[in-house]
Amino acid sequence: MKTFDLFLVPSPPAAIDGEALRRKLADSPWLRQDRSDPTQLVYHNVDNSVRFFILLDPALLESSVEKDPEDDNLDAPAVSTSVLPAQNEIEESSVPLPGEDEPDLVIDTPTVTINIPLFQPSEVAREAIDFLLSLSTAAKLDAIDPQEAGVGGGEAGRYDAVELFDSWIRAQKSIFLELEGRLDFVRWSDERARNFFGYASSCSGLREKYRDEGLAVVPVQPASYNDDVLSLCVWRSDVPAVIPLTDLVLLERVRQKRTFFGTKKVTEELLIPGDKLWEILSPFAQVINEPAPMLVFREAALPPSQVTNDLAELKGEAAAAARRTEFDGVIDFDLPAAVPGQEADLEG
Repeated sequence: MKTFDLFLVPSPPAAIDGEALRRKLADSPWLRQDRSDPTQLVYHNVDNSVRFFILLDPALLESSVEKDPEDDNLDAPAVSTSVLPAQNEIEESSVPLPGEDEPDLVIDTPTVTINIPLFQPSEVAREAIDFLLSLSTAAKLDAIDPQEAGVGGGEAGRYDAVELFDSWIRAQKSIFLELEGRLDFVRWSDERARNFFGYASSCSGLREKYRDEGLAVVPVQPASYNDDVLSLCVWRSDVPAVIPLTDLVLLERVRQKRTFFGTKKVTEELLIPGDKLWEILSPFAQVINEPAPMLVFREAALPPSQVTNDLAELKGEAAAAARRTEFDGVIDFDLPAAVPGQEADLEG
């Protein structure tokens, strides 16, 4: 599907501050370089699943970003051994070409091109635009919005985040009308989007805050479930943790099993509604409501007997009932016509 492309170009008569640009790129914990083509970068925020692509002018390659893939998410503790199988893995090297849907657009190779996905939650565009503007400020570059109804009529300039975000909204509304609604969407409510991205934005601070206590900060992710896309987290029941309120929880339920030589820990996985876990843990946890609902559950190693019993009695679905997925087709804004794909209520 077409992306929303933005370009960064030199601001006459100033020259490109290549060193400042490279430093800014290197400072991002979410950027990875394509090994087969170092002009291509993928931005993947593992806290909130925001992903977009960046293309660099080959002239910047001499000192471009170089990161070891083993350094991924060093600040995030390993919360769980379980990983939901991916529904749609995206090849990081499959970067859309800038302007591939604009054959009449002629432009010199931009210093930086950012390909922002369309028909994804608003926070995806906001994060990508904020990142682009941070590069623009650091390297003293102008932005070009080449969309048909883009900001500035295709002229280079200094545009703000609101102007560029509004252009992103206009672009997908235009495409939607051109296709006469022949696209299927999952419409996230404001509350669901706020809870997901509000919690995700706080993860870095929460890890720092609770580091000395040894608490894990459970990440959130989008998951495909019964033709819907819901928020999901994975929690192992013997791990003291900060746990967000999500639609679904993949619970790794740990119990002691008697053996001939004594007892051993046995883990079983089940998929449960997030509010069920909230009901069980909240009376024994610290409840935080801002910037999103979450529990700080410190007693996982030696839980109260009521928690142990309630967790043991929980009924759920097999872990395979949900799949890790991307945000493609998930929106949290209204389109010109009635949006198909209403949110499904999760049965408890």
